[in-house]
Amino acid sequence: MKKNILTLCLLMGSCIIVNAQKSAKENYHDFTVYRTTKGSDALIKKVSALLEQKDELTGKQLANVEYHLGRMYEEVGDSDNALLHYTESIKGEPNYVVIHRAMGFIYLNKTKVFVKQMNEASAAKNVIANSKAFEKYKAMVQKALPHLEKYQACEPDEQTLTIITNLYKSIKEQQAIATLSARLKPLAENCVSLLEDE
Repeated sequence: MKKNILTLCLLMGSCIIVNAQKSAKENYHDFTVYRTTKGSDALIKKVSALLEQKDELTGKQLANVEYHLGRMYEEVGDSDNALLHYTESIKGEPNYVVIHRAMGFIYLNKTKVFVKQMNEASAAKNVIANSKAFEKYKAMVQKALPHLEKYQACEPDEQTLTIITNLYKSIKEQQAIATLSARLKPLAENCVSLLEDE
């Protein structure tokens, strides 16, 4: 009888081990292997499952998971979820340049619908519709600009500078162009180009 109970306990113990959920540390290690893989629904599901253990991750690990999940969502064309996870990642590392670039261009891309609305309203000579579309356009541009400016401060290039300048012109804030260089200098002091795990 004791032998049967011991055998049963061993069997049950092995069942518990087999069915035990992997630790956050083990899951994070697995994540470091596949995190640079192109986004897919299956990978998004896998990384999202790791977020269920976020209380067991360090701040830097969580920033990494949120960033890569955002990137994967962006790669499958889901910019809203990408923004959600980029926003969470940036809380853990507010100076990560790659996220600022990604967020800036996602917001910039979201302006296209309002540009189309403004063009249609202009063609129809509908001043009220044009004004409403412009206000929505301006609000989205104002979300894009801080991210694009941070990116420009850390990774200066003529194309991004031209985009920033044209955006300020498009929302009728030319005075901001004159102070741009002064605003970029302090932003360039803290630039992170690689997210660390620990």
